[in-house]
Amino acid sequence: MADLTMAAFSTADVAIKAGKALIQLCSDYRHANDEIREDVMKIKSVWIRTEKQIDFLSRIWRSLDVQLQRHQDDLLIELASKLENAINQVGRVMRDKKNEDGTNKINRAKYATIKKTIIKAIEELREWQNDFNPGWYLILKIAAPVIDRELATTSKIDGEKAPGDLISTAQNFRKHLNDDPQEKFRLWRDADDTAKQVPIPYSAAKSIQRSGKGGARNYIVDTVPCLPGINVEILTKDVRDLARKLSVADPATFGLLQCRGVVRIYDRGSKIPTAFDFVFQIPLELKNPRSLRSILLAPDARMSLSSRFQVARQLAQSVCYVHTYGFVHKGIRPDTVLILDDTETSLPASFLLGFEKFRTADGRTLLTGDSEWDKDLYRHPQRQGLRPEEEYKMQHDIYSLGICLLEIGIWESFVSFDTKAVPSKVLPGYVGEDKEEYDRSTKVKNFLVELTRKKLPNKMGDKYTEVVVNCLTCLDEDNVDFGDSSELEDEDGVQIGVRYIEKILRKLNNISM
Repeated sequence: MADLTMAAFSTADVAIKAGKALIQLCSDYRHANDEIREDVMKIKSVWIRTEKQIDFLSRIWRSLDVQLQRHQDDLLIELASKLENAINQVGRVMRDKKNEDGTNKINRAKYATIKKTIIKAIEELREWQNDFNPGWYLILKIAAPVIDRELATTSKIDGEKAPGDLISTAQNFRKHLNDDPQEKFRLWRDADDTAKQVPIPYSAAKSIQRSGKGGARNYIVDTVPCLPGINVEILTKDVRDLARKLSVADPATFGLLQCRGVVRIYDRGSKIPTAFDFVFQIPLELKNPRSLRSILLAPDARMSLSSRFQVARQLAQSVCYVHTYGFVHKGIRPDTVLILDDTETSLPASFLLGFEKFRTADGRTLLTGDSEWDKDLYRHPQRQGLRPEEEYKMQHDIYSLGICLLEIGIWESFVSFDTKAVPSKVLPGYVGEDKEEYDRSTKVKNFLVELTRKKLPNKMGDKYTEVVVNCLTCLDEDNVDFGDSSELEDEDGVQIGVRYIEKILRKLNNISM
């Protein structure tokens, strides 16, 4: 334990020194053209965030679980290596001669190389942050006073910051996780009868446009019904908790839209709500919301492999953060995944919705289901049919994710629609006619694992295939990553979070195209 602590401090110190050296080296280009000057500002911005995270990590290190320490130490070693490589690359295009102000003289003939090198360094830093952020937010979930104390200390040192600042975002995230009664959030909203709700094909969500002081804004409405047998009082509490936590979600990081409030829906004359409408705000740079199901039903050949990997990664991130918030989703399938076009990049943005059956990870479950085969398809065999045999847990969401990743990989929907939902040609005869639900669902699972191993390697590569198989077999006893539930039980849910990040999320993030 002591050796790991000392090694981590040493690695963190190496990474911070290397990062500062890289920024100083890039700053010597301030006499270069405007494009390069812009890139230098970008890398400075990314590094400021990274340095703050490393500094905070070093100060709360001893409060972390050993498994989480090892995970973060691996990431710090990787960062130090990336920074050293970037320094070497940038240094190659510098002259030995100095300007009058002491800065390095730049070989103007190499401007294109300089720009390309700095952009690559920015991309690598951002990729590292994509790997680091899930663990960073998992740390904020730990019930240790030192985390609140160090966040407050960092905030005082930094002074007043904008609402989107890293530390203020972390403090808000922490407050909402801890259900801080002092944190004010206007949760309950009045129904807006003037805003027309537009259905999103093959999705239960709807889009609306509302006018405000800053002009018209676009929103998504996602309905959570009060199902038969549910305790409305408990559901109301869970709705409140989820809405408050999603009110501080960073869409780009979490793959979850920011909640702007909830509307209680009543039947005429009733004082007990029959449903809750979550209102999510669409970021200004995003447009054209479509469900993943609609895209899979009519695949666009122009959508690049990079875009498909992007959707897969962001969906995996969404699941990660739903679990970090302490909830299980219970309904992950292409119908509950929203894809939007990004006006600032060629890659799409993906968000997880469909919280109709969500609950807290340690909350009460009714052990009830439904007999809709197109929903059962995405459920683990233990959770299918009208009377599922096991309580819902996080691994059940991981299984559902695996089926979605498989569909994204083969780029074809498992469900077709005529007058009703029917199995697509990918699922001949729905691969089993057993009367016993569990026997049939087990055959379906085995068929999907076999389909993954046969079809995915040529389409998405071996690493992607490995991730999907791991998801589909996450509750098998011989699965070394998730099979033994006793190894994943801890108060804060950190162990399963770390396993998920390392075995699913990081592998998807690090697949090169």
